[in-house]
Amino acid sequence: MKCSTKSIREIRGFSFLVPNCDSTLLREKFESFRKLSNEENKTYIIRIADSNYFKFEVLMLPKSITLLTISTVRGTNNINLRDFEMVDELQTLACCAYQKEELKTATSNFLSPTAQIAEAEVVDLISTDEEFECQTECNNISWNEIKLPESTEGKWTTTELASTGKLYLKALSGQAKFLTISTERPQNSIKFTSMERLGALCCFLTELKRKLNECPALKEVLQPYLQVEIGRKRRKR
Repeated sequence: MKCSTKSIREIRGFSFLVPNCDSTLLREKFESFRKLSNEENKTYIIRIADSNYFKFEVLMLPKSITLLTISTVRGTNNINLRDFEMVDELQTLACCAYQKEELKTATSNFLSPTAQIAEAEVVDLISTDEEFECQTECNNISWNEIKLPESTEGKWTTTELASTGKLYLKALSGQAKFLTISTERPQNSIKFTSMERLGALCCFLTELKRKLNECPALKEVLQPYLQVEIGRKRRKR
């Protein structure tokens, strides 16, 4: 699959916001953010990368866990991930789903990306066109029958289309129709009104992974924060 900033506007202006990958500097920065989050009882959102449409951030919740989040730059369409392995899974599922012809055919009349057409065109004053290849291994994805949910008045209906170890691709129908990728908690999901948006996420994550691989100190410094587990209180019956 070829990713191009000329044809995929969502990945234009991609910026990796970590200009210095020195492990000592990064460790000091994240220690400072974690301390401030706990002391001020505030969630700290640390920006790592963004483009015209998507962004990748680290969420440090006060006296709690640290999460990785992929979201849209406008609105609250986001998915929170517990580790970098889940970022890899998200990229795999997005890329493999976008390239599956059976899914494209099935969703051609299901999704209605009319709102996307009316969106403003975001461009850089001076930019260069970029192209890069995305090669993804799809053997680890479990596919179900490509069956889309039928609309039921007053109700949301859903079907699970595919899954990886920790993520699920689903189709939802209700007041609107869209595809989602979620964790085991359905509300923790990122939504797509078109297959093109799914392909754009694939390209964004492909470029993000390339940048992360060039900055291994960032993953190394963040790993201890992502491994911290906070005990959950049981619900009263």
